[in-house]
Amino acid sequence: MLSGTAAYAQQFDQKYLKWKAEQEAEDARLKIPHVSPPKNYYLAKPALQASTETKISLNHANLEQLQELTGVGLKKAEAIIAYRQKNGKFKNIEEIQQVKGIGPALFAKNKARLAL
Repeated sequence: MLSGTAAYAQQFDQKYLKWKAEQEAEDARLKIPHVSPPKNYYLAKPALQASTETKISLNHANLEQLQELTGVGLKKAEAIIAYRQKNGKFKNIEEIQQVKGIGPALFAKNKARLAL
């Protein structure tokens, strides 16, 4: 009889092998030219998407558009709009860091998608 750890390891191995087979089958399917991958398909090597994504205008975006930015939810989107209403249009994209809750790290994640 297997110990608890060994049984767990064996169960994990079986789940991993099943997952791996499913991934390999999906990879093979994606190599067929006429089949496009689903939007939520995970690839081992993600493609850089910053250049293909649409830019978000800090001076014109609405709540929904601002929430498309990484790490920006409803509250931060509202704060961006409130800052814009109080201080006027953004003069440069770096100015978004003046909005409460948006610091250098969040700015760096979104810099490629920001526009005026």
